[in-house]
Amino acid sequence: MTRNRRYCPILCRCSKMCIFLIGSICFLGIYLFFIPVTFNYFAVLEKIKVKENTVLSLMERFAFPAKGPDTPGTEKENIFLRSNVFGFKQFLLNRKVGRLNGNEASSASELNDAQPFRFIINERDICKDRTPFLILLIATKADEKHHREAIRKTWGNESVVPGVKVVRLFMLGVNDKDENEALLRESRQYHDIIQQDFLDTYKNLTLKTIMGLKWIVTYCGGASFVMKTDIDVFVNTEYLIQKLLKPLMPLSQYFFTGYLMREAQPHRNNASKWYVPKEVYSAERYPDFCSGTGYVFSGSLAAKIVNAFSKVKFIYLEDVYVALCLEKEGIDMVPPPHNYLFNIHKVPFSVCTYNRLITSHGIYPDEQLMYWETLQMEKHVCDK
Repeated sequence: MTRNRRYCPILCRCSKMCIFLIGSICFLGIYLFFIPVTFNYFAVLEKIKVKENTVLSLMERFAFPAKGPDTPGTEKENIFLRSNVFGFKQFLLNRKVGRLNGNEASSASELNDAQPFRFIINERDICKDRTPFLILLIATKADEKHHREAIRKTWGNESVVPGVKVVRLFMLGVNDKDENEALLRESRQYHDIIQQDFLDTYKNLTLKTIMGLKWIVTYCGGASFVMKTDIDVFVNTEYLIQKLLKPLMPLSQYFFTGYLMREAQPHRNNASKWYVPKEVYSAERYPDFCSGTGYVFSGSLAAKIVNAFSKVKFIYLEDVYVALCLEKEGIDMVPPPHNYLFNIHKVPFSVCTYNRLITSHGIYPDEQLMYWETLQMEKHVCDK
């Protein structure tokens, strides 16, 4: 009995030591597991912080440049710049936490005057000195610089017709794969880019057009005419201006024309590029619409279309969406006087053919240059 009593404290102490050793080993394992994860977490945060600071420093250097390369902005302009740099920072934060979906803007209620998209690059003063006769709104992406350069040298030249003021604007969203430095430098050089902080995807093409139309209403409401087109379209701006200055018949106050698509049906196959489910658009036919490759309308109509944004359910097919807005406002589209003026396909080049058309689709930058230069040299060969 005495011997048993002697060994009991020893067994007790051994049990406590075993429990302590097991606990220590568990704690050490947990510690060794979580330390690398924690360091990796802070490393990722640091990378995000560095990336955001880099982009923001670029925004502060290049966004909203004054017209002269070294002209300091007014205090009002500087405040505006700072607020929009903050807007881009908020865009980055939204993207990081997953609140911004680049492929969705589910209803028109998201696109009213309180819409969340802000200008990263803007040109507010283009129309201050003189109201333009024609504004060219050209949808593009950041990596299409060669296309933009070709258009600037050819049909997008703002002095294409002497005595007629033309304004050229390239419309962009944000490409999350590219840093904005090159685009901001380009904007500083040419002052012909507007950009908001939505993701630049195919399904956000409608947002580009909305941005362009709201820009016109806000900064250039007195423009006589507007043309919306795409970056791979050849536009005979000389012939277009000639037709607008001397139309075959008087143009109405709310004039809208282009390549007219009639009786088009929604694509219900989800493998289609233009797939639209019934919950987005339930009718079996679209209203008549003008192809987004190129349509022309009177400047006063921009406000009517913008007014309809809050009433029309959003759809990512921008030309259909614009048609729905026109329908809501009771505006009918006007068929072009000749079917061959606007083309949704590539027209084989000849001087006499291109001398009498307004758009040809699917044109590469080198073709833009070659077609335009040939037209300028030989256009008088064909009878007007």
